[in-house]
Amino acid sequence: MRNIVRYVAAAGLCTALAVPTAAQQPQPPQQQQDAERITVPFSDPARPGSLKVNVLQGSIVVKGTNRRDVSIQGGPGTDLSRRRAADPPAGLRRLTHPAGFRVEEDANEMTLSGASFSRNLDLQIEVPTKTNLHLSSMNGGVISVEDVEGELEISNLNGAIVLKNVGGSVVAHSMNGSVTAVVTRVTPQAPLSFTSMNGTVDVTLPTGIKANLKLRSDQGDVFTDFDFQEIQGARPQVRKGNRFTIDVNRSVHGAVNGGGPDVELRSFNGTVILRKAK
Repeated sequence: MRNIVRYVAAAGLCTALAVPTAAQQPQPPQQQQDAERITVPFSDPARPGSLKVNVLQGSIVVKGTNRRDVSIQGGPGTDLSRRRAADPPAGLRRLTHPAGFRVEEDANEMTLSGASFSRNLDLQIEVPTKTNLHLSSMNGGVISVEDVEGELEISNLNGAIVLKNVGGSVVAHSMNGSVTAVVTRVTPQAPLSFTSMNGTVDVTLPTGIKANLKLRSDQGDVFTDFDFQEIQGARPQVRKGNRFTIDVNRSVHGAVNGGGPDVELRSFNGTVILRKAK
């Protein structure tokens, strides 16, 4: 039977809801001196785990370190409720409670969720350097990832995405914010996509990367210092009865170092910049 571990963190209290079934199973999280921080083990720390984080309001900061578990700290958050009293009643003081979050771990897959519409939750997370991440936030802050290698899927509805010293495969999209990334290690044949609807896309890739580039800005400029051979975009032809359509692709296509997997950078309202690592 797979071990399922669930944790709830609220008001600085950590309660283990599932108990390991054998002595060899991971132990429950240890409450640190900082009562808002918990440590959650992976079921099998010998292999890379996966972390999925989904918050409605707030920022997510993830840093890869030399560890085998996941350290999570959730800030007290900002009260966004419109029903909040302007002033406390006479003789009383207001007690501020944290937004709270929930963590579940099952078979090396960890899920963290903070589902408060009325309170901002800012997360500071440390993970093993080789960890797969799936991060998403709707409102309230930046999603930042540093020193992590794995399958990275990152989505921010109203905020920026900042990636530093990351590796593996990356799919990052912001609806209303910039996307900035420094990719130092690329997994062969792995997808790389950086897109924003309303924001600048600024990406640095290894000089020796072998890739087919697809660069596009609908309402801005495209810049790069890579030397590549530009390739004409695809022109699919469609005929329906007497109607004939040719779709001229507006992206800039080019192959670097002989070509390879597709790398896409795109913004609708913003500048697109592709840089070579120094």
